[in-house]
Amino acid sequence: MTQTVSFAAEVGRYAAREGQTWEFVMHNVSRRNAIRLALAVAAAVFATSMPSFATEAAPLAIKGYDPVAYFTTGSPTRGLSEIEYEWDEQRYLFASVEHRELFKADPIRYAPEFGNFCAMALALGELDEANPENWLISDGKLYIFGKAAPMGPALFQQDLAANIAKANQNRALLQGH
Repeated sequence: MTQTVSFAAEVGRYAAREGQTWEFVMHNVSRRNAIRLALAVAAAVFATSMPSFATEAAPLAIKGYDPVAYFTTGSPTRGLSEIEYEWDEQRYLFASVEHRELFKADPIRYAPEFGNFCAMALALGELDEANPENWLISDGKLYIFGKAAPMGPALFQQDLAANIAKANQNRALLQGH
C-alpha cells in the first residue's frame, strides 16, 4: 500500500511540474487500474468456467484388481496405483507393466464381462457390485461375482450357457453404471 501511495505522489509531483492537475492524473491512474481489475476478473471467470480434466479421474475398475492376473497367475491380484490404464471409462490397475501392456493390446479379452458387477446377479435381473475375490474364467472370459460359492461362481456354472445368455439379455441394466 505504501508503494502505491508513493507512486501516486511521484506521479502527482510529475504532473504538477508538467502543468497537469492532480485530478486528471488520478483519473488516468484509476482508469488503468479499473481496466487491469476488469481483465483480472475476466481471466478468473474464464479459468473457473473451463472443465478440469486433471481432477476428474475415471472410476476404479474391479476395486483395483489386475484383470490380467486372473489369466496369467490364476489368482486375484491387487494392481498398483502407479501402473494404470483407462479403458471404457474405467481406470484399471495392474501388478506389472507387462500386464498393462497385455491389457492395452486386447482389453476385451481381459476385462470382466460385466464390469464391476456380479454376473450371477445380472443373470437374475439384479445389479450387485462384484467382489473380485470371487471369480471364474470360462471360454476365455472373466466373470466376477458378489458372493463366494455356492452363491457366486458355483451357482453360475450349474447352468453356464443359460446364465451367460440371461446376463447378456440384462446387460441394459448396466447403462449409466
